[in-house]
Amino acid sequence: MTPPPESCGVNRGILRQELGYSEAEEGVLTIARHYFNTFACPERHGWIAAIAAALQDFDDAHGPEVAVAVLAAVQAMRRTRYSTFRFNNPDCAVCARYVTPHERAFMASLRAVERGRTADAAAHAGLLCEGNDVRGFLSALDVLAARALPADGTQSHPSGTRSPAEVAGV
Repeated sequence: MTPPPESCGVNRGILRQELGYSEAEEGVLTIARHYFNTFACPERHGWIAAIAAALQDFDDAHGPEVAVAVLAAVQAMRRTRYSTFRFNNPDCAVCARYVTPHERAFMASLRAVERGRTADAAAHAGLLCEGNDVRGFLSALDVLAARALPADGTQSHPSGTRSPAEVAGV
C-alpha cells in the first residue's frame, strides 16, 4: 500500500485506485464529497459542484436522480451520526486521490447494499453511524444503488420503491 502524501499535513487514507471502485462508484464518491463539503463549508456552495459532477458522470437523463439519491444517503447518514465525518476535499488534486476510513465505510455500505449483502451492509452502516439506527440510511442506500449502480447497467429505478426525494424527506 502506498503511503499517503503529507502535503496537506494529514494522513488522507488509502489510494482510490487500490479500492477497485467502478466508474459509477467513483462518481458517487465524488458527488458525496461535494455534498460533505457543502455541509462543512456552506459558503463554497458545494451542492452546485455535486450536481455538475452527477450530470457529467451519469448524463443529463440520470444525473439529477443520482445527485438527489446521493444527497438523500448523505442526509440519512448525517441524521444518525454525532461525531465529525472525515472526508477528503474533492477540489484538492492530491487529497481527492485518497479515501478516508469514513468514506470507505460509506462506500462499503453502498457496495454491500448493491450486492444484496444485507448483513454486511448493516454492519458497515452500524459502524459508520456509531451504533445508531441505520434503517433510514440503508433505505437511502438502496435507492442510491438502484439509481447509480444497477446490475444491468441502466439507471432505471425498480417500481414499488421510494424515489430519492421521498427518502430525503423532500
